[in-house]
Amino acid sequence: MLKLSNKGIYGIKALYELARNYDGPPVNIREISNRHGLPIPFLEQVLYQLKNEGLVISKRGIHGGYLLARQPDDITLGDVIRALEGPIALCECLIREKDDDDIPEKARGCITSDIYRRIGEKVSDVFDSFTLQELLEEDQLSSATGTCT
Repeated sequence: MLKLSNKGIYGIKALYELARNYDGPPVNIREISNRHGLPIPFLEQVLYQLKNEGLVISKRGIHGGYLLARQPDDITLGDVIRALEGPIALCECLIREKDDDDIPEKARGCITSDIYRRIGEKVSDVFDSFTLQELLEEDQLSSATGTCT
């Protein structure tokens, strides 16, 4: 089964909440936790990592919390997944170094690496095609109240 880790899922949910309140005051971590039933200690780790990756900023103080670092239409689900999980790749041998466009040496000669690479690129393209703004628009069209875990 190909699936996201809880870290990726929680990150998307947290950024969705920040996008919902984009023009408002900082969002408290407890608000995010309560709305989605996420454990605060793990959510703190996720938001800290998102902050280090430049997707959120934090404000201290009694009215502190988290804000998006960019507009909701400028952050894709792919940005979130890569910030929290690393490269989107189906096979370990296909993970490239940051500034390397070449196929990794360990993938050369692997009978399935080209297929996995192509599938991984399609998956990456799909994640990159959805922005936080689109999630907000989907939510407005949907009557769903539950959350996927």
